[in-house]
Amino acid sequence: MERETQIKDSFKNELLILFFISVGVFLFILFFQPFPLDKLDYNERLLYVTGFGGITFLWGYIVIVFTPVLSPKWYKKNKEENGPSFILSIILLVLTVTSFAFYIRYVGKTYLSLYIMFKTLLVCLLPVIILAILYKNKSLERIIEILQIQNKLYLLKIKEYELSAEDEKLDIYSDNKTDKLSLKYRNLVLIKSADNYIEIYFLENDQVEKKLLRNTLKNIEEELAHRKSFIRCHRTSIINVFYIDKLVKSYSGYSLKMSCFEDEIPVSRKYLMQVKEAISSFE
Repeated sequence: MERETQIKDSFKNELLILFFISVGVFLFILFFQPFPLDKLDYNERLLYVTGFGGITFLWGYIVIVFTPVLSPKWYKKNKEENGPSFILSIILLVLTVTSFAFYIRYVGKTYLSLYIMFKTLLVCLLPVIILAILYKNKSLERIIEILQIQNKLYLLKIKEYELSAEDEKLDIYSDNKTDKLSLKYRNLVLIKSADNYIEIYFLENDQVEKKLLRNTLKNIEEELAHRKSFIRCHRTSIINVFYIDKLVKSYSGYSLKMSCFEDEIPVSRKYLMQVKEAISSFE
């Protein structure tokens, strides 16, 4: 059903494009008069010029709309590209030039000089160029759409990889290697500095536990640098983005509300942009 609707919409759009191009040809010939119109009165002139628009629409319909039904391979080169092939464009140009020539000679009763044939070629070339530009633009839009879909898929894969990486084991040692804490990356909630120590907040049996180790926040930051989910939000704190509930703004500045931590974590201006970007990328 959806496929039929798309086909109908495409058919209507193509007819609309051909109609406006035909009207454009009509107006161009009427106002610029590339072909002799002096011998005709106003009504005859309108009728005569309308014929050029009709010829443009007729051959455009046959080549652009009807031919693809009979031979789709002539119409689309691949799934990204739309519109007639180069061969069909040349065929459209030849047919319209030939038809215009016969129309000028036998309906307009005008002698076909080399100059008139040259102007006929230029007039007939305009619709072909316009169609090529429109379909090229349509193809580019299709390519952009495909790239956007692919980009979303890649982002999903990256997030899946990051989520699976969160199950890996992390060992945090004290600076003299006499003490350590082993846990999964996903269970690490927050690390705060406390003079020469660090306070590590982590989940264990769905409860937030705290471990005190003698180390510096700078050392831990370097150890977690390859993990995008861990960011510095303050000179005293490193947080796991997965546990952020929201960024809160108050008169005293910004802070983070964590999903499993009661106290709000301050955010300094130095790290504010980094925090915002991290939150948006993990939404």
